[in-house]
Amino acid sequence: MNEIIRLIEQNGLRITDSIVMKKRFLGMVDHYVLFMGYRNSRPVFLGNYRNGISEVPDADLVKYLSIMEPERIEYFVGNELERKDAERRAWARSGENAYNYITNNCEHYKNWVHFGKNYSSQVKTAGNVALAAGAGIAVAGLASKNKTAAYVGLGTLLLGALLHIASED
Repeated sequence: MNEIIRLIEQNGLRITDSIVMKKRFLGMVDHYVLFMGYRNSRPVFLGNYRNGISEVPDADLVKYLSIMEPERIEYFVGNELERKDAERRAWARSGENAYNYITNNCEHYKNWVHFGKNYSSQVKTAGNVALAAGAGIAVAGLASKNKTAAYVGLGTLLLGALLHIASED
């Protein structure tokens, strides 16, 4: 727990600031938790994970820090009134159990709290990669008259388009 408090203090975290964590080995996906202040001298974090939006228990925070490392802090940008609105948004969805990797992940939640918009740049990036790969595979399949490759390319293009659409509100 001391490591978490030290992280909060060293980075000057305030309510609704977010810690962005990445898996220690080959981590390709960022994980977000929101700092929500202290309760009974213990830090409180909210996160949107497989079980939905909830307070992250101390034991889970310690576990996350053992398999992930804080990559950066995303500070809330806005005045105190806007920060209070963000805090209300964060708590308003606490208990919601609608987690989805594509349409409602931890980054969607963080962005909804920070900006009032539900979007994920990670999902958008995955969509863009799928669009580019799908286009390349489809063109190569058509050029070589390989119907299977062309269909795989078109399917990948479709997946990319769907991911791109799903990345934003």
